[in-house]
Amino acid sequence: MLVTHWGLSGPVILRLSAWGARDLFSSGYKGILMVDFVPDLHIEDMKSILSKHKKQCVKQKVINSCPSEFSLVKRFWKYILDREGLCGDTLWASISNNSLISIAHLLKHCTFEVTGKGQFKDEFVTAGGVPLSEVSLNTMESKIRSNLFFAGEVLNVDGVTGGFNFQNAWSGGYIAGTSIGKLASNTALKERQ
Repeated sequence: MLVTHWGLSGPVILRLSAWGARDLFSSGYKGILMVDFVPDLHIEDMKSILSKHKKQCVKQKVINSCPSEFSLVKRFWKYILDREGLCGDTLWASISNNSLISIAHLLKHCTFEVTGKGQFKDEFVTAGGVPLSEVSLNTMESKIRSNLFFAGEVLNVDGVTGGFNFQNAWSGGYIAGTSIGKLASNTALKERQ
């Protein structure tokens, strides 16, 4: 996940927008996103790390000393402190235990408001189309109407934006094209007989 000046981006956000396409669309691209920035640490471990760090770095400014176990970059650490209402110039000695607990909870359950699509407005795929249950995936032929073939984004499929859609279109098109070719050959053969 990338944290940019206009919001969150990167592969994980693309996956989220692809796999959650229906939910995002139905909510008008509004909601709450919760992120765990330290998934490998339990909340109690984080509280302990912060307490130890406070004891070891009593005379250091909070902004200049983030526990290394969290693997956070300095700008993001500053963001966390700002979000908690802590001045970066504050010394570790002055940080209350309640503030340490709040920092730990924020890093484990950091919420962001989803307010709409990104600035380019075209990165979201809205799922929909012909249900896969109505298509023979071996031939891409409609199970409802014979000799009708589907491929690409006309099908109700979701996936990571970009490569998945191309791969789906190419593979489905190849299967449908091969099936249509066989159908045409069989039809021509029957007409000759």
